[in-house]
Amino acid sequence: MKKQLQMTKADRILIVFLLVVSVALILPLFSQQESGQYAIVKVRNEEKMRLPLSQDGEYTVEGTLGDVHISVKDGKAAVTQENSPHHYCSKQGYVNSPNVPIVCLPNETVVTIEGGSGVEDTVIQ
Repeated sequence: MKKQLQMTKADRILIVFLLVVSVALILPLFSQQESGQYAIVKVRNEEKMRLPLSQDGEYTVEGTLGDVHISVKDGKAAVTQENSPHHYCSKQGYVNSPNVPIVCLPNETVVTIEGGSGVEDTVIQ
């Protein structure tokens, strides 16, 4: 004959406590957008602009072959227009990851994303 296990009040409290702790630890994973992120625009390896991703806007920087137009929208940055043979950097679209730089090689312009801590995750040389 099988013996049935009884759940005590302490068991129920422990289960509820573990569920609450588990949910509390998982919630930060869903909030990926770090506040204080910036798009760093460098021309010829010299920082020209630091654009906050929290504020939408249109910006222009002088590249080697002419103006490079940069758009910040919904926490992401993109090169929207530039003078180059194949327009690869404007075709790349919007990015918000520190691991995905926008590189406009003919214009010697690089746009990288940097977190609020001031530490760059990606370095282009």
